[in-house]
Amino acid sequence: MNPVFQYLRSSIGRKQLMGLSGLLLYGFLLVHLFGNLGLLSGPEYFNGYGHLMLHTLKKVVIPIEVLLLGAFLLHLLLGFKVTAENRAARPDRYAVRASKSPRTGFGAYMAVSGVWLLVFILVHVPHFRFGAYRATPLVTYNGVEMRDLYAEAVRSFANGWFTLFYVGSFLLLLVHLAHGVRSSLQSLGINHPRWNPALDFVSYVYAVVICGGFSGFAIWLWSQGGVAA
Repeated sequence: MNPVFQYLRSSIGRKQLMGLSGLLLYGFLLVHLFGNLGLLSGPEYFNGYGHLMLHTLKKVVIPIEVLLLGAFLLHLLLGFKVTAENRAARPDRYAVRASKSPRTGFGAYMAVSGVWLLVFILVHVPHFRFGAYRATPLVTYNGVEMRDLYAEAVRSFANGWFTLFYVGSFLLLLVHLAHGVRSSLQSLGINHPRWNPALDFVSYVYAVVICGGFSGFAIWLWSQGGVAA
């Protein structure tokens, strides 16, 4: 059997691929959060940033988006596969779970949060990336016409239900990241009794920063009352 194929079929191989795809997505979330900081600089700066990423640099950005989509789908599929294997190997899972550490309790929600995050992405990406649900207003700066993503964000988050959906999704993501970041590192062999408490702490801090940051922007935009500056 081809060693690459054998590796992909092995439990260790699947977990390592899941860990690598997860770390790629975690890195993207951090970059995306930094990009959203442009909202604080006002509409011209943020719209210019959006135009740069979606138009000027599209030959670079589109392959990265395809890579991220592939990583997400791989992570999701492998997550279901690993979860099914773990359950099959541990039929008396309730008795086993009681003896595990509190951190493992997050793992019980990984599949549920993963499915919900897929729903969130199917709403979020077509909306802000492609303007699929309604026409995004246009604005012109220095003779360059571009999508007014700032106004669209303010208009969207003025809807309390949309903001609630967004914040609730990031609360689920917090649960997912609190377990997932540490598990990804462990799958890649970064695991030692001396380092584990620090790695747990870093995972929790990362989860809080990412989810608190995105949720904070959503609540701040909601507080703007739907009137773009």
